[in-house]
Amino acid sequence: MDIFAKFSAFIKNSKPDANEGLERGLLKTLQKLDEYLRSPLPDEIDHNSIEDVQVSSRKFLDGDEMTLADCNLLPKLHIVKVVAKKYRGFDIPKDMVGIWKYLGNAYTREEFTNTCPSDKEIEIAYGDVAKRLVK
Repeated sequence: MDIFAKFSAFIKNSKPDANEGLERGLLKTLQKLDEYLRSPLPDEIDHNSIEDVQVSSRKFLDGDEMTLADCNLLPKLHIVKVVAKKYRGFDIPKDMVGIWKYLGNAYTREEFTNTCPSDKEIEIAYGDVAKRLVK
């Protein structure tokens, strides 16, 4: 997924005219992730059951345990959440419940919280990267 590329273009942009389109691009890629996280994996579907599983109950990308893919995506997603809010006033929409559940599950794991920089550290690190929107 190109979430971090879309985020980088959005946050590094200094042209107000381009901001809306870049934000839409970021939202579109976040929506794809949200849909994936909400969709049941094949092993969550019981083909012998009369009940149709509509929403995934897994905690992470591939199941209930963190994988290398999660270790790659979650820190980037956390950075997107923190930096976009601080420098663009952008929040990941609350209706993207798959993403919020995914982040919430990460925040309960010591391996994530003990290795993730604080929000303030992230904001400082991106202070020179995030461009102000100027006409």
